[in-house]
Amino acid sequence: MSEAITQNTGTIGGRSVLEGAFALLEVLAHGNEMGLTQLAVAAGLPKATAYRLLNQLVAEGAVQRREGRYRIGPRVFRLGQTWQPARLLRAASARPLRQLTAAFDRGGFSLATTDRGHTMLIGGIGREIDEIFPLRPGVLLPPGTAAEQVLAFGHPNPTPPEGFSAREWSRRVDMSDGDLAYDTDMSRFPLACVAAPVHGPAGEIVAALAATVAEVQRIPAAAEAVKRAAGLVSTNLTKLLRSHGMLTL
Repeated sequence: MSEAITQNTGTIGGRSVLEGAFALLEVLAHGNEMGLTQLAVAAGLPKATAYRLLNQLVAEGAVQRREGRYRIGPRVFRLGQTWQPARLLRAASARPLRQLTAAFDRGGFSLATTDRGHTMLIGGIGREIDEIFPLRPGVLLPPGTAAEQVLAFGHPNPTPPEGFSAREWSRRVDMSDGDLAYDTDMSRFPLACVAAPVHGPAGEIVAALAATVAEVQRIPAAAEAVKRAAGLVSTNLTKLLRSHGMLTL
């Protein structure tokens, strides 16, 4: 991107210009088009500053502007597709996700990993679930989901997500059986989910494969299928890594 964006010299209320630009991109990454005022508020930036940064991001192709509203641009999409862990995990999960979709006529399936303390989707098939919550690559999951529990397996002192005390989060993670985790709290979204770990060659957990349904009674039927599919993804991933001469993601 241009020097005006990439040079980390200016500040905005104690934040660097680069931080401000990324704050705008993070808000837009949720997938919705937004107007300037709403976007500035969500990013925590003065409206004039947001407008100036957005103009530069539009010029660089990182953001698109249409009728006064903004959305992620093609340049960010292109750059994001080159992140190797996501590419390999998507390749390893492509067939198992299709098989899950064929076996279940309702619900959605997704693959998630961690990003700086957040749980981020790197692939998903949402179907009717997208009307409630988008299962799209790049979307950050709300705190405390089954996928986040899976990604916390094996950590002696897992950092609690927002809204959970350390004791409450440790108890929730410990209650999981090590192969499956559940989130049946439908108070935030009318959805329930079950997730299973995807392992790397050394047995480390590198991702979580989850089924999301609108009827909690469908969870038991999805659980074993998700567990089997996660095992297939783990096997496929190990083969891919070895073919690339890699030991880990």
